Amino acid sequence: MIPFRRRGDDLLLDLPEHEARLLGDLVAQLVTVLEGGDPGDPAVARLLPSAYPDDEEAAAEFRRFTSDDLTARKLANARRVLDDVAAPTAERLDAAGQQSWLRTLTDLRLVLGSRLGVTVEGPAPSDDPHVVVMHDVFDWLGYLQESLVQTLG
Repeated sequence: MIPFRRRGDDLLLDLPEHEARLLGDLVAQLVTVLEGGDPGDPAVARLLPSAYPDDEEAAAEFRRFTSDDLTARKLANARRVLDDVAAPTAERLDAAGQQSWLRTLTDLRLVLGSRLGVTVEGPAPSDDPHVVVMHDVFDWLGYLQESLVQTLG
């Protein structure tokens, strides 16, 4: 089942309940990561990359002026997605909701990708069944993102 369908300028979101619950859990974890803001966490570094990777002083100054606002926008997007997946029926996504979904799916893939060690060559191979499942979740998030982009196009 394709999760996104166009209706006029809006999109309809229709996820099976188990997928909505999984996505809600993942987005709630994203909110926790963003609220924690641990700069030593590779996922946070991926979500809030350094503007000046070769100049720590300039990077810290830039981060001081931009980090709170960027984090607040990412949290607002994530909370919008949480509200949408909590709806018991198909949810209508207006233009702002569509952007929140695009940004949050990207953020989820960035966090999960950093946790899995994904590079341009793809995820690192693993025999660990938990890691294999997380690779599947990473791919599923990519499917959702692709479905949304194609529906918008």
